Amino acid sequence: MGLWKNLKYVLSDECNGLLKLLVDNYNKKTDKNEKTVHDILIKVQQTLDTQEVIDNNLSDTYQELRENKEAAEKIYNQYSSITEQCEAIVSQMNQMETRSDSRTEEIEKIFEAAVEKQNEEFAKRSQVLSKRIREIFDLIEAQNVKDPDEPDIDELFARIDMLEKKNEEYENQLTALQNELTRTQEAYQTAEKSYQDEKRRTFDLSKKLVQSNDKISDLLSRMKDRALEDMIKKDDTETDSPFSISANKDKYTITAGNVQVMVMKFANTSVLDHFFERVPDQNTYKKMYDRYQKNIRATARQFSAGADLEEVLQAFLAVVQEELVNKILESVSGRMKTSKAEFEKKLLAVLNQYLESAGFYSRDEIRPGQMYKAENYKDMECVKTGSADGKQQGEIVEVEIYPYYINYIDKNGKRKRMHTKGIMAVAG
Repeated sequence: MGLWKNLKYVLSDECNGLLKLLVDNYNKKTDKNEKTVHDILIKVQQTLDTQEVIDNNLSDTYQELRENKEAAEKIYNQYSSITEQCEAIVSQMNQMETRSDSRTEEIEKIFEAAVEKQNEEFAKRSQVLSKRIREIFDLIEAQNVKDPDEPDIDELFARIDMLEKKNEEYENQLTALQNELTRTQEAYQTAEKSYQDEKRRTFDLSKKLVQSNDKISDLLSRMKDRALEDMIKKDDTETDSPFSISANKDKYTITAGNVQVMVMKFANTSVLDHFFERVPDQNTYKKMYDRYQKNIRATARQFSAGADLEEVLQAFLAVVQEELVNKILESVSGRMKTSKAEFEKKLLAVLNQYLESAGFYSRDEIRPGQMYKAENYKDMECVKTGSADGKQQGEIVEVEIYPYYINYIDKNGKRKRMHTKGIMAVAG
């Protein structure tokens, strides 16, 4: 409001100055002054117009200021009321805060008293519990004291583990024995059937044999030719070699129908087992025999009752050749060339008994001094020696091991035989 008032005064002063200037110029009465007067009049008129506009604007502004003042007073009154309310609220809050502090102190005192009481109870309980724990600990210590008469638990566990291992081994052995018993029973049934068949054949053959014996007796009574008599008489000349086996030369007991019986004969090493029972484990012959026994029984387990006869025989002869002939018998033969070989002689007798029970016989017509021809000795391994005194080149110097033969009848009914290889030295 003061701004517009000052502006009005300025405009009035300017207008008065212009009027004064107008009067002065008018009194002079010149052309130039007339023009100046005219311009001054125009300017005065403009000034007056401006002052009128300003007066109008001042009137409007004043009215607006009054309205704003009333609104401001109203707002101020509302603000004062709100301020009073806020002060009242703050006062209440201060009172509540004072009360809260008082109550907090009371609660803290009650809580401290409760905590102190609870701590006292905990302390009492802790003492009782500690006493009880000490009693239990003493009781456990008393129980843990080892009784001198009580057995060692670790030792008992060790024994249990050992017994469990032994039990497992026994179970495995029992399973193996049960399997072997099953195979034996099957072989026995097959052998029983073959035995009954052979029994019927034997009965038929016995009839024919009686008839043949009558014819032979009649024939012998009429024989006068010595050469014919030599042909039918058995040659009583026997070799004096301890390796000779002749009992099975004319026997054909192994047939395609009784393969399992033949397998059992090879696997039955009881005569050798009894011999080696009294021989120390570190003995070289016993070690070689243990290997032979293991391989021959492993071979026996490979074949069932329906296996091919010749295939089974070849498998068994391979083991006999490798483990029995080339190792044990060759070693025995070498030792028997020395002056002291009592153990080897006993061992050879037992070996001959085992080989004979399996169906073997030896080709023992081979003699030192005979001339070697390859076609006649395909069953012999020939070792060339240096020139011996009084020996011709190609002459047999020594028969170390005879070849062992075994007779059999194949599935077509043909009589055949298989053999191992013998060893002999020939003058080179």
